[in-house]
This record gives sequence, C-alpha cells and structure tokens, in this order.
Amino acid sequence: MATHTLKKQSLKFFLIIIASTVFDVLLHQVQQDPLMNVSTRVQSIVITSGWFLPAASASLILAFCIKGLIFLMIQKNLPGTKLQKGGAFGIALGGMYFIGMIEAYVLFPVSFFGEVYTGIADGCAILCMSLLLGKYMSDDMPDREKDRHRAFPAMMIISVTYVAMRYFSYTVLHIESTYAVRPLATFLWTAAMGCWVGVMYGLVGRHIGQGSPLKQALLFGGIIFGLNWFIFNLFALLFIDYPVSDLLYRCVFDAIAIVIGVYISLLFQKSHNRQHKGC
Repeated sequence: MATHTLKKQSLKFFLIIIASTVFDVLLHQVQQDPLMNVSTRVQSIVITSGWFLPAASASLILAFCIKGLIFLMIQKNLPGTKLQKGGAFGIALGGMYFIGMIEAYVLFPVSFFGEVYTGIADGCAILCMSLLLGKYMSDDMPDREKDRHRAFPAMMIISVTYVAMRYFSYTVLHIESTYAVRPLATFLWTAAMGCWVGVMYGLVGRHIGQGSPLKQALLFGGIIFGLNWFIFNLFALLFIDYPVSDLLYRCVFDAIAIVIGVYISLLFQKSHNRQHKGC
C-alpha cells in the first residue's frame, strides 16, 4: 500500500514538473532571450552545436525538480491553505527569477524589455508549478500561527546585508559588474534584489525550521535561496561563454550574505522577545 502511494505521488510530481517545463518552453517561444545574441560575448557551445533546445529543456526539468522538492520539504511548515502555500512559494522564487534576469541588462548590452519578458515567463512557470504542487501535493494549515516573528526588521537586515556583500564582491572579489561605469543601474538592481530576498524571507523563510538560528539561517540562505540562485546563474552557461569561477563567487557570497542576514535577524528577534517578556 505504501509503495503504491509513493508511486502515485511520484507520478503526480513528475507530471507537474513536465507540465510546468512545457509551459515555460512555450512562453519562451514568444520572444527569444536577448542573451542568445549578446554582441560582447561568445555564444556557448550549446547554441553553436544546435543542441540549445534539448539542453535548455533538460536543464529546466532539473531546475523545476529541485524547486519542487524544496517546496515539498518545507510545505508542512508553511501556514495557510494548499493554494496559499503554493502561491507564496511561487511568488517568492518567481520574483527572484524576474529580478535576477534584469541583471543581464545591467551587465550586457541587451534589451531591458527582453529580459523583463524572460523573467516574467520563468516567473509564471514557477508560480504555475508551485500552485499545482500546493493544490495536489501539500497539506492545508489554515489555523497555523502565521507570524513566527515580525517580518519587517528581518527583511531590512537581510536586504542591507545582501547589498553590503554584493559591493564587497564588486570591489574586492572583482566579480563581473558595471558598478564603475553604470553606478546607478548597478545600485538599483542590487538594492532591488536585496529587498526581494527580504520579501522571500517574509513569504516563506520566517515560517520554516526549528532549532538554532544558525540552522534556520542555513536552511533559508543556503537551500531555499542559495541553491535556487546557483541554478539560476548556471543557466547563463547555456547562452554565453562565461567564467564559471565568477558564477561561483557570485552565488556563494550572495548565499553567505543571506545566511548572515537571517542569522543576525533571528538573534535580534530573540533579544527583542526577551526584553518584551522582561517588561
């Protein structure tokens, strides 16, 4: 009986992943990603060999699988109905892809609106997957306490920490950026990304994990944000010849920033709670 249930759930998961991937691929047929023809970069071997569509499709399936498994891992800790949980997770990750995509416009001579559309396409597919997983593979938690702790201070701390670490990466690690030649665009994107990761924490991060602040920080910063951010950045390799070391620095130090930000915010919250109880 247990084996039959597992097979049924696995099939359901697989069908949702395939449907979401097909939806994403179809959305991308409306407009080609501007990175396909960026003038300042050599095209990837995936494009020049003619294997882009199958390679991109396989990468999307893998990416959706990882996102889906992360959702299933944390969904019991999220408050709300099935659709509310799926919606919160989908908005969190879909928004990350949308804002993350705009960094290409800051770095390369590509169309702003082209990158916006690409981000919308990926975001819609992620939201679709999350809603389906929420509807068919999660549990209702309508009476669960929604506010584990106040979200706003944590969101601000995470945002500031992200921006500070990003500028450390620009100036000390010398990851590819245009902060010297396009300072305003670089700052606006960096601040927007930092704020969105704060929103992600407000939507899903503050509800997950038990135990020490470090454990919770690692779960959100390293897995929910960090792993998904790493996968997102790897997609650049499908389009252009790009230094893998730069991608690794970019992802690792971004994830470290979020871990630090969440950890500080949890310590701040504990201190605030103790003072409140003392009063």
